[in-house]
Amino acid sequence: MNGNNQNIKTYKLSNNESFKFTRDVFWVAASQVFTTLLAIVILPALTKSYSTATYGIWVQVSVTVGLISPLLTLQLGSAIVRFLAGEEDKAKRRRYFSSMLGAIIIFACLIFTVLMLMEAQVSVFLFASPTYIIFVRLTFLWTFVDALFGFFLCYLRARDKIRILSIILAVFSAAKIVLIVALASAGFKLEWLISCMVTVEAIFVIAVFSMIIGDMGLPKPSLAGLKVFLAFSVPQIPSGVLMWIVGVSDRYFITHFLSLSQTSIYSTSDTLGGLIALFFSPISFVLLPVVSRLWENKRTADVRIYLEYSTRLFLTLAIPAAFGLALLSQPLLKILTTSQYLAGSELVLLVAIGTIFLGIYQINMYIILLVQQTKWLPLMILAATIISVGINATFIPRIGIIGGAIATIASYFVLAVIVTFWARKAISYRFDLKFLGKVIGASLVMALCFYFLKVNGVLEIIVVIIGGMVIYGCALLIMRAFSEQDKRLVKQTLNGIIPWLH
Repeated sequence: MNGNNQNIKTYKLSNNESFKFTRDVFWVAASQVFTTLLAIVILPALTKSYSTATYGIWVQVSVTVGLISPLLTLQLGSAIVRFLAGEEDKAKRRRYFSSMLGAIIIFACLIFTVLMLMEAQVSVFLFASPTYIIFVRLTFLWTFVDALFGFFLCYLRARDKIRILSIILAVFSAAKIVLIVALASAGFKLEWLISCMVTVEAIFVIAVFSMIIGDMGLPKPSLAGLKVFLAFSVPQIPSGVLMWIVGVSDRYFITHFLSLSQTSIYSTSDTLGGLIALFFSPISFVLLPVVSRLWENKRTADVRIYLEYSTRLFLTLAIPAAFGLALLSQPLLKILTTSQYLAGSELVLLVAIGTIFLGIYQINMYIILLVQQTKWLPLMILAATIISVGINATFIPRIGIIGGAIATIASYFVLAVIVTFWARKAISYRFDLKFLGKVIGASLVMALCFYFLKVNGVLEIIVVIIGGMVIYGCALLIMRAFSEQDKRLVKQTLNGIIPWLH
């Protein structure tokens, strides 16, 4: 059978599979868009209620919580999704879940003990001063609660409860935003605000844990399968630490070489550029349990289809969004913050490009989990970490915060290249450079149409966004970016959603 016929054959996923994957991505995307839009609301609430230095503390605390909480779970969240996605035996699920949860609690107690002995040193590391011990304690407490929340949500993810999971995340985000805006506007100190955040998240942890008990019963002490799970997840711990360094080392270097105020300024631009994650996060969230089930059923060709087209979908949306965010970044920051936080559209564009490379990595690194070669993750991420730290240490003292964005691009580019070649070797994965060129070309056409246009108000921003989408779409059609196979796959996917497409 020739290559073309083989490609056509492998595109014939069942309508139920296509529909379910699309539906789940939609639910996660809707939840995350809602969460992101609400998160944007807190930016003016915090930046206009606190000084740049205080906002810098918030940035350091929230970033640390978000990136360390998966490490506190010993990366067992990925083990739950990888191994329990296809496990239908309720008793086995309960034993496996119990063994993982017990390991997490023991590990958290050890970390807490060490932290109490090194509070001052940790304060210096996080905030460049030993006087913020109260925030060190709050950071750990928040990290522990967030780790449990994330771990419990991984169980819902593995059990294919994507809709209820998305609703929980949306409600949780809404509760957080209301709380932050109310307390910040009322003039509460930052430590009180963080304490209330921890309390709210703890309530959600209890609620989700109750749902898990209802699904599989009350967990009991067990060591069932722990050795296998740790063998899978432990290699990801140094990987997680290194990815944390890659992700936030720019902020720590900026804090130490420049100031907390510069960190907060960088963070606002990073927040805008990081919105690109909205285009890969829902896909990668749904993708792992799907490809895990396909892999276990020896459907390697279908795994390749999901990875290839997930990447193409992400790039089709993310690349024009990167240009659009850069063009609109300064007007948006003027609306959301104050003039103190304006750092130029170039910084936002560079951060967005780095996030695109991160998205390619996040979608395609699942091939390493599928072949259970996680032992190589620390080495490949170590290479990216060395690049990130080296560029940050060299560039930030010389060219300022723009050096942090350059480090982000270089490190994530290395990771994207490695996983792409790995997938190519393992499952004959193909990266369509011709299609990528057309997407970039259409994005440039869109950007040039609005480059010299001055945008100020919210209404003008909305008009530019809609106009940009129309121009980009027309440019793609003129360039014939989509093949007949692309159109066939899209139609097949939509068949389950829009009946008259049959």
